[in-house]
Amino acid sequence: MAATLFPTLSPPVRGDGEILSQVVSSQEDLLVRWGGVAPKMAEEAHLLAIDRVVQKALDDANVSESDLSAVAVTVGPGLSLCLRVGVHKARKIAKSFHLPIVGVHHMEAQALVSMRQHKDCNFSYAGLKTQVRLAIESRNISTDDIPISSATKDDRQIRANIAASFQVVSGGVASNQYVRTHLNQIAEKNGLQLVCPPPRLCTDNGVMIAWTGIEHFIAGRFDDPPAVDEPDDLQYDLRPRWPLGEEYSDGRCVARSMKTARVHPSLASMIQGSVH
Repeated sequence: MAATLFPTLSPPVRGDGEILSQVVSSQEDLLVRWGGVAPKMAEEAHLLAIDRVVQKALDDANVSESDLSAVAVTVGPGLSLCLRVGVHKARKIAKSFHLPIVGVHHMEAQALVSMRQHKDCNFSYAGLKTQVRLAIESRNISTDDIPISSATKDDRQIRANIAASFQVVSGGVASNQYVRTHLNQIAEKNGLQLVCPPPRLCTDNGVMIAWTGIEHFIAGRFDDPPAVDEPDDLQYDLRPRWPLGEEYSDGRCVARSMKTARVHPSLASMIQGSVH
């Protein structure tokens, strides 16, 4: 079981994808009051809410910290002030209960939770990777290192078609029913399937962080529990700006570590390395 500690959203999720609880603490009033995101105000709101929200998530799931197998937390991208609140809380729990900790890419989690339309999170990137590989093999595309600029016109079109066939709709835009309706019409017209998460999982939520953390944890990509003598004022390595796939290099992926954030591989990069 993994608990996710996204600053204001914190549900425990089982390894089989069952969502045990989901608690949301909204900052909509702050957005209205300030006409947008005010970083310092957002940080203070996170600090005020996180202990209460995490405890309620555990209580609603009828579990305690000692029942957890790992802790997942967003390390980027996002506002560093707010990211730090979540990471501090996550490391505090991980240190107190000697739990591994997983740093999660926020946008990677948005994409992952968009792949299933079920009530749980029972999805693995392995299945998507297999489908991409089969699509490539069925079209006899060379998997040698041929850059797109050197590919033939037909080959470029085939690559574009495969990429387009695996697009997903995620994030806040996926909760817009007008957008969903029209995208679904376009998909049906072209013989495609529109994949969107349930509306409650479209906007920022802890479930997506927990499930992405489980994926990384199963793959052995996590940090050891924080040292018992780790100071409370430790400066964590956060990623306020973190493009997806940035860490992929020469087909090699290294272990994800919050201490070496600049070499974090994304799940997307692992798939890319597997299909080449």
